[in-house]
Amino acid sequence: MANGFEQYYENAAKTPFKRRELTGYLFGGIGDSALSGVVNTFFMVFATAVMNISPITIGTILLVTKFIDAFCDPVVGFLIDNTRTKYGKLRPYILFGGLFWAAMTFLLFFNPGFTSEALKIAYVATVYTLWGIGFSLFDVPYWSMSASITTDAQKRNSLVSMTKSATTLGSILVSLLGGVLVTYFASLPNSGQGYSYLGWMFSAMAAVSFIILFCGVKERVKPSATKTSFKSMLNLLRMNKPLQSYMISQVFQVLTMVITMITSYYAIYNLGSIALLSFIMIPTMIGFLLTPVVVPRLLKRIETPQLFLFNGMAALLVGAVYFVVGYDHLTFVFIISVLSGFCMSVSMTLSTIYVVDSIDYAEWKTGHRAEGIMFAVQSLTAKIMSAFGSFICGLLLTVIGFNNAAGVQSSSTLQGLFFIYAFGVGISSILGAIPLLICKYKGRERQRVLSELAERRAS
Repeated sequence: MANGFEQYYENAAKTPFKRRELTGYLFGGIGDSALSGVVNTFFMVFATAVMNISPITIGTILLVTKFIDAFCDPVVGFLIDNTRTKYGKLRPYILFGGLFWAAMTFLLFFNPGFTSEALKIAYVATVYTLWGIGFSLFDVPYWSMSASITTDAQKRNSLVSMTKSATTLGSILVSLLGGVLVTYFASLPNSGQGYSYLGWMFSAMAAVSFIILFCGVKERVKPSATKTSFKSMLNLLRMNKPLQSYMISQVFQVLTMVITMITSYYAIYNLGSIALLSFIMIPTMIGFLLTPVVVPRLLKRIETPQLFLFNGMAALLVGAVYFVVGYDHLTFVFIISVLSGFCMSVSMTLSTIYVVDSIDYAEWKTGHRAEGIMFAVQSLTAKIMSAFGSFICGLLLTVIGFNNAAGVQSSSTLQGLFFIYAFGVGISSILGAIPLLICKYKGRERQRVLSELAERRAS
């Protein structure tokens, strides 16, 4: 096994990073976001309308299993960093974890026909828990791969930027096709009102993308021959100042989570209809697609922390213009949503790039890259902040006087919703930039670390 492991990285290092590898990696990203999107968007409706589980019950199941899912990520990261196979350390998880995740998605949209409420709850709780484990088994090694495909920092920046756009394409596919396909499949036998066929179709599509990813992409940065112990894992986290700065940055960016949750309220009460949600989301996703064109070029001239700050200032400016002009003209709303989506995407992309930089720092400091642990920390942080964002969202809605029973909100509540929606991304980005700017891993220090790493790898 060890010989096969060493041989794999020797062969991969001799092969330059190719365009078809980029295509394969992006395909995996589309499958990743499409699978997540179809479950996040349609599963709760399927569980309540088709399986006849009460909304409060299914909501409780999802809440509990989310916490279990969050703490799966460090375990998966630890397993990854102790895996040594003739296929690399990440690719086996991408294949088998991805196929397991797709299979659990298939089962989520399968109605076993139980009449007992207890059996239905047990089925959904079990499968959704396994679905969350499958998500971790694929998602953690997938993002870890971005740090292992190439050692070229500029190529990695471009790769991460493009991948963020690819995951956006997966979400767009679900948003644009989901409702149409549900209606189309609804009349077919055993279709679960169309939701089952929709889930099964995206499961199959994602499985194919994961196979393409496994077959077409190589790991080139060989991990240390010694495996990571639990003690050394804790030491890696303790000494990794850039990763700690990232985690603090994410805490400061909790308002970005709130914006994603409050968008539906803004569409319903400020714009006047939930149907106009797509009028916000589609231009927002267009803004996401601009990221890989702009960010890699900017990073050639501006370092990540500074660009984070400048992006926050730009987002605040966009928000101020939006708040002054208002939302009466939908053409203006569409244009401003493109700009807002771009600023949000830039902050998310720069955060991921900073995690990749922290992997280089860990290798320089300890000799262990530990991609699995690093991206497990990213995933765990995101899930915890998502849960925390739900609380902040509810708190802010209470502060601005939101009335759940009212069809029309007061003018002060509408103004409060608009203020949060307009300025949330800018405030988050500026606050999120502060820990990154304080951290010393930038400028000449970062270049020195990268140069020393290159010399070590060459020797």
